[in-house]
Amino acid sequence: MAIESPGLRYEMTGVRQGWVVIEHEIRTKAKRAYFSAGPASPIDEYREGSDVWTPAEVAQSFRFDLRDRETGETIPFDELLGLAFWGSCPPTSPVYELGDIAQEQRISIYVAVTFEAGVGPGFNLQARKLRALNQYYNERLRDRGKKILILPDLFGLYREFSYGHVMMDLGLTAME
Repeated sequence: MAIESPGLRYEMTGVRQGWVVIEHEIRTKAKRAYFSAGPASPIDEYREGSDVWTPAEVAQSFRFDLRDRETGETIPFDELLGLAFWGSCPPTSPVYELGDIAQEQRISIYVAVTFEAGVGPGFNLQARKLRALNQYYNERLRDRGKKILILPDLFGLYREFSYGHVMMDLGLTAME
């Protein structure tokens, strides 16, 4: 069910409530994150072969799709873990420096952090998905002098999420 105003190109659809679970394996200390769609957060450890996985952190979250009103296409964002606000990053990180500079132009920088692909340095959202997210949030801003720029995770922030550093910006949903 879509709950958006007419005249906007994208609408959020297919909202699914759930949990972002950040867990670690007891013996190897490996870490990973995933989305759980259950009504209650997972709290039990479990086995995968000889590995024992236990939740390290759990946060209430949701997944969504965007529907393009011009084309009718639905764009799923199942790989999106969250949007990291530049100010939530360590002051020594490149994204913090970029965000600080952009803020002078009234541009708020966010990084689209995805769940790990299992190999390599994580994976990023496709450019068309980033464009859709940017348009979705920017067309809802009340202050036309402000801009939001959502970047791919070229900064390795997925490692921060996977290691339990959940970053969030409560003002993003207010769009003020």
